[in-house]
Amino acid sequence: MLVSYQEKVRITKDNLAQTLEAMNIAALAQAKEIERLLSERGEIVVSHYAFVASPGNQRGELTVFHDLSRGAICLSEAGENRWGDWDETYEILTLDDGEKYYCDGKPVYGGDDGSCSLGNI
Repeated sequence: MLVSYQEKVRITKDNLAQTLEAMNIAALAQAKEIERLLSERGEIVVSHYAFVASPGNQRGELTVFHDLSRGAICLSEAGENRWGDWDETYEILTLDDGEKYYCDGKPVYGGDDGSCSLGNI
């Protein structure tokens, strides 16, 4: 279940702290990647989705780095970030190991072609 989201937010050095706080990014590796990319590029466009991940109703999150067509998902509060390629057309994260996820943390099964756009959640 999707709990909160921020889509295609432009982050600059001037709004970094307030934007990270507003996005409520808990995954430290994702926040550090935002800071690293920002120092290299000056600005980046990011989407962030927080959701309830099963089992145990733990918080999960997915962050999309639109400038790189990459994303990271963390499926539990203490879990590790798993990285992959973000497909802007289908709005699906394909992890480097081949698993696929929607922005709400649900796995993509064969034949699915859903979208994370707000109207389709």
